[in-house]
Amino acid sequence: MHAVFDGDRVFRVRKLTELEDAAEVFIDMMFPQTYEELLELIERGVKVFLLKNTRMLKRLRVENHIKKSDEADARLLGIIPRSCFKQLTAREICLLKLIGEYEMHVRWGKIIRQWAQIHPSSFLKESARRLRCIANRYARKIIEEVKSGEGYATTYGLACDMLGVRDSVEVAILVARLPLNWRLSRLYGLLGLTPHKNKNYNHKLRTHLSKLATNIYLNNKRYEANIKLLEDLKNLPPKKAIYKLQLRIVRILKRAWQQQKQYTLAGGQ
Repeated sequence: MHAVFDGDRVFRVRKLTELEDAAEVFIDMMFPQTYEELLELIERGVKVFLLKNTRMLKRLRVENHIKKSDEADARLLGIIPRSCFKQLTAREICLLKLIGEYEMHVRWGKIIRQWAQIHPSSFLKESARRLRCIANRYARKIIEEVKSGEGYATTYGLACDMLGVRDSVEVAILVARLPLNWRLSRLYGLLGLTPHKNKNYNHKLRTHLSKLATNIYLNNKRYEANIKLLEDLKNLPPKKAIYKLQLRIVRILKRAWQQQKQYTLAGGQ
């Protein structure tokens, strides 16, 4: 159920698509369960806006001494300036759906491989292989979508060049899902990279970052392909080196995004 404020009253709907007369819909967050609803709204010509920073809601609750609830948040969304929202496109939501499918098949494949180690069988091995093939297909689709996306392509290309990788689904997902407009300290917190402050971090994004860092670390150890990236990390224990490499990757992603913004501004002059 969704709490909705129409300017006069708060009411509830089971699905956002029930808002038949809406020209614009403003939301504070979205979940995989709502992707289809949002896509249907956009296809109907409804403009969908996502709050850029959910901390704003928390601040408004504190300032107005309001207890957190769906109804209260729906009303508060109505007083937040439009400039604090980002308009969503069908392409963005389709990309998020692809990422969700990729993550699901990777997760299932991991579980079945663990079962196969405990109970070896050709059926489990074949199931794990098929899931890996499906996940790889989704990975290719994600990379293609990011490489052709106006908002992601330049950042993705720059990040891959700086990291010395190519066709990386982990880089593609991080570029698409990380709020790279945030300052570095907030990005570190979101990814659970801040010591003693890792309570509520995004586990999925951290998993993608960890996989990317581990792959880069192992490949560079094996082939010495990008010595500069691993400079001063070679003599550290692997766990510590990979942690520091994750911090370095986040800085590189941030730098790639900043350069993309500069290119965009220069092109508009």
